[in-house]
Amino acid sequence: MSGEREPLGSATYNIEDDTLRWMPGARLDADEYARTRAAGFKWWRGHEAWVATWTPEREDLLLEFVEGIEHETDPDAPEARVARFAGRAAAAEGRAGERRAAASKGLPPMGEPVKIGHHSEGRHRRAIERSDQNMRKAVEEGRKADYWRRRAASAERRARQKSDPSVVRRRIEKLEAELRRQQRALARLHEHPATPETQPLWDRSAARCQRWVEHLDLRLAYERARLESLAPMPFASPASYKRGDVVVSSRYGRCEVVRVGPKNVRVRLLEGGARGMEMMVRPDELRRPEEDVSTSG
Repeated sequence: MSGEREPLGSATYNIEDDTLRWMPGARLDADEYARTRAAGFKWWRGHEAWVATWTPEREDLLLEFVEGIEHETDPDAPEARVARFAGRAAAAEGRAGERRAAASKGLPPMGEPVKIGHHSEGRHRRAIERSDQNMRKAVEEGRKADYWRRRAASAERRARQKSDPSVVRRRIEKLEAELRRQQRALARLHEHPATPETQPLWDRSAARCQRWVEHLDLRLAYERARLESLAPMPFASPASYKRGDVVVSSRYGRCEVVRVGPKNVRVRLLEGGARGMEMMVRPDELRRPEEDVSTSG
């Protein structure tokens, strides 16, 4: 943190979802708010935190406000979020039911109209007003229940993704591609040394690329360790298959190889209701029939 400024809250980095989280613990002034928003941070009310995907610039901004950024060692698991969101949905649905029940209490039976000038007119109108308020609240709580159900479904999908080796492999491929891009940019900088005039810009560019390389190395180590922990079965590369081979797809069952591409394999389904259809599948979704039998027992 620069200067003698007092720390403003705390910050963490969550490697699980590659996000920076800043909990300032106090209301930001106009300049702090504008800079935080301009950097791409969004306010998560439920966490009382400003959150954004990691970049060098965002990390530098947080280090102006806090003493350091801690790496989370026990991030909030998707399974925990599923249970929490489902509980909130159930609670909102319960409140909606209570409001609906309250809306019918105190009203005259059979939809009796208001008797103008009768001694019951005031009581009748107040009952209608209470019923209207309760119905509005019931609708509002119903919307909250729908919202939390959607959040629970989203968290459940993420929980499944975490345990899917195919998803982790695709993430690793993207990280490797970005790492190669940053390494090429760094190599180009070193191929063209800076002049005295361009030295400050050259230094900033080289430092930024190097930070990206180090960050991507960290993320790749984490994702590779996660993939290893899932104990995925080894799979063959696309080049090991040829037209006419019979294989077993984890999604479609027995298939016949139609065409082999550089990254994917086109197969024709041999069983099920979609038999005869052709699909593009990734090689990690395929097994030889003998491999499928040997690993199933």
